[in-house]
Amino acid sequence: MDLRSKITLMALADITPYENNPRNNEEAVEKVANSIKEFGFNQPIVVDKDNVIIVGHTRYLAAQELGLTEAPVIVAENLSEEQARAYRLADNKTGELAGWDFEKLALELEQIEDIDMGDFGFENAADIKWADVPELDEESYEEPSKEKLECPKCHHIAGKEFFKKVKE
Repeated sequence: MDLRSKITLMALADITPYENNPRNNEEAVEKVANSIKEFGFNQPIVVDKDNVIIVGHTRYLAAQELGLTEAPVIVAENLSEEQARAYRLADNKTGELAGWDFEKLALELEQIEDIDMGDFGFENAADIKWADVPELDEESYEEPSKEKLECPKCHHIAGKEFFKKVKE
């Protein structure tokens, strides 16, 4: 396994979004654009040998929204078409599998004073009184009916299987 990847700048006009991208990126574009403005373009787009996006569709759209003409790119020439398809799906799925440790999240958010975390999807994070957010006890818990749920604390959206009952 070769762990070296070459990052190059590529004109956005030379990058092609994957036409069958199964992810709905639109809601995240503004937040990613805000992140690029605040922190820089620190995570490259990955394209195949034909410059078709494998991962980074949202970063590509955010770059366009920001009026950028080029973006950092890794060309994954070593991947077969099947590997590129699998990587495209795996990259998005593995991101869904991560959850939040809400106590640590609260501590981290408390330490950020000069950056509006609402710009990145943490709506009103500074106003959340974590101790006041009710937890469900075992008896009052009902199985969620939706496939995707939004966390009332951090507004992270994930599959219902990643939310659990909280015992008193």
